[in-house]
Amino acid sequence: MAGVAPEARAHPQKEVAGGGTELDLSIIIVGYNSAEPLAACLRSLAECPDTVSREVLVVDNASSDDTSLMVKREFPWVELYQNAANVGLSRAVNRGIRASRGRHILVLNPDIEARSGSLDALVAFMDATPEAGLVGAKLINTDGTLQLSCRGFYTFWTLLLRRTFLGKLFRNSGAIRRHLMLDYDHETARKVDWVLGACMLVRRAAMADVGAMDERYFLYFEDVDWCYRMWRGGWTVWYVPDSVMDHRHARGSARPGLNKLLIAHLISLLHFYEKWGGVIYRMKKHRRILLTTLSLLADLVAVNAGFILAYALRSSLRGFLTKPLFGLGVYDTFIIFANIVFVLVFAFFGLYSGRRDRESGADIAVRVGRAAVVAGVVLMASTFLTSTTVYSRLLVGAFCVIVVVLDVALRGIIRWIQNQARAGRFDLTRVAVVGTGSTATLLAERIAAAPELGYDLAGLVSERPRDSETSERLAVPVIGHLEELPALIERQRLEEVIFAEPELSSTEIADFLIRARRSTVDVKMVSDLTNLLTQRARVEEFLDVPIVAFEREALLGAQAGVKRAVDLVGAGALLIISSPVLAVAALVAAASTPRGLFSRGERVGLAEHSFGKWSLREHEPPSALRRYVERHGLSRVPELLNVVAGDMSLVGPAPLTTAEAAGCSARERVRFDARPGITGLAQVASAAHAVRDGGRALDAYYVQNWSLGGDLRIIMRWWLLCVGGRCAPRHRDV
Repeated sequence: MAGVAPEARAHPQKEVAGGGTELDLSIIIVGYNSAEPLAACLRSLAECPDTVSREVLVVDNASSDDTSLMVKREFPWVELYQNAANVGLSRAVNRGIRASRGRHILVLNPDIEARSGSLDALVAFMDATPEAGLVGAKLINTDGTLQLSCRGFYTFWTLLLRRTFLGKLFRNSGAIRRHLMLDYDHETARKVDWVLGACMLVRRAAMADVGAMDERYFLYFEDVDWCYRMWRGGWTVWYVPDSVMDHRHARGSARPGLNKLLIAHLISLLHFYEKWGGVIYRMKKHRRILLTTLSLLADLVAVNAGFILAYALRSSLRGFLTKPLFGLGVYDTFIIFANIVFVLVFAFFGLYSGRRDRESGADIAVRVGRAAVVAGVVLMASTFLTSTTVYSRLLVGAFCVIVVVLDVALRGIIRWIQNQARAGRFDLTRVAVVGTGSTATLLAERIAAAPELGYDLAGLVSERPRDSETSERLAVPVIGHLEELPALIERQRLEEVIFAEPELSSTEIADFLIRARRSTVDVKMVSDLTNLLTQRARVEEFLDVPIVAFEREALLGAQAGVKRAVDLVGAGALLIISSPVLAVAALVAAASTPRGLFSRGERVGLAEHSFGKWSLREHEPPSALRRYVERHGLSRVPELLNVVAGDMSLVGPAPLTTAEAAGCSARERVRFDARPGITGLAQVASAAHAVRDGGRALDAYYVQNWSLGGDLRIIMRWWLLCVGGRCAPRHRDV
């Protein structure tokens, strides 16, 4: 990663929106327990005679000293923003950027003091150098010596010499001299790899191209990343010695011993190389191979450990069983056969596809359980078909059950580790969205707002050659256009591309797929065809022509009967289990209210027929007990009566009121091909997957793609929500 990106292109300057009424400069300072240096910084700005129009914004990161109070009392002309917690430097800077108005943004540390002419020099250089996206001033230490504030990008040797004892042995190393630019006189303006974040002037138009600060960096490396993105986005980074400022630089991360600042520095370093490192990028593009390998190893551990545990269990029951138990050596062939069977069956059920790295624990349990049942049947049948009579069928049965438990636990641990990494903003899938219309921008904004999905949004890709007017009007950066996309994949380290502009022709998309076929990126597409395609749609050949074939709908015919039988058995069992609770609740309600415990609200169900849905009667204001009942899903228990009566199902679309049903589109009316459910796909979807229509699209998708395994997954996910007290009510019944 040494050196800079290819030579930047020239950028034409644009008129400032609003007829030139915006300011030249927005100065953003982030404070954290820095009242004294911040006061000196603000005084220097107030006394600075420079002529550029400017505003000053201070973002306080929940200081425990009187930083905010000092700013309010002594500098009322400063715009102050107070965070409720210390959210890190990048997030605080971005808050200031969102509130700023200047055509250039100057990010300063609170321990900077501006000298006369320093602001004018930075803005003048930026205006005279249209290709410049980010510039830094000359910084002077408190003793009057030069501070080395422009650097070369890190290399392996640079990091080794700067962060280990080897640096003391090789003080004059060429790698260190190049990194610190020791052979540069720092007297003439020049392009540099990056400048210290203590003083960075950023062109707003450049920021529209490459984005604001990356908020994964809590502290440190946010400046390196920003400069690196400038170079990759076609802008240049400059050191401007005509602008001179004083900096009380402490280098807290360089203190001896392990400290919080050093830990923050190392974490940010890992973030930077995890994001931009070429080797890590290629590993991430092939993460499915790694996940498949880990899943295979987990399965083998579960099978072999499961057999040992099952054998120990059978051995402990020796005194209660009449048949003898033979030694472990007798089962050598069986263990080998069991490993082969489980691996082959799991592969048949798609457990090694590597495409389900974001599925929930409930989905894992259902898929593993379903595959294990088949593997267990095969193993049990083998004990009848073999001529060997020493196999204990109790041992084989217990073995299959234990394998399911262990395998779900091990795969769950792998998924938990992956989720924890993503929560720490590691192992993110870098994605670009093609399009600049409403669909593309909405999708991009949702990706950016849902980091728990594990995506790192690089930006938008315009359909045609970009212009800065388009970039500046969008909240998401435009990183290039469609013709550049194959090159952008490598330059921006993309792992996934989503085509989200319906106006793009199939020819344009096909051309990209051909040109980028060696890039190993995943491609997804937002299309109106999703209204037609279900998981039962497939491409097949017909008279030498590729066609899309649609199978009959899932919940029509015999499958509807299977679902109804499952509903009756499940609802009957749940009613028997919950009947004591309902009886006690009815007695309490009879003694406390004359209106009774239950009410019936009109709903629209199968074939658009109306029915009365049983529910707990509402009371205003709701009591703490009632809120507890709703959060844990107990308020849905009366709906089991509707399931037995045939009006509802355990799983299905949400039951709609008459008014809601009347507002359904033709596409949404497929929901009436199924009975409404106590829970459903829309009810267990995470907030990140929420849709604008209140879940109606998910309900329609459920009906068209029904499967018994899907119902089991939804029930498990709903049960987990209920146990966790996160089951929200769907309707307020009267």
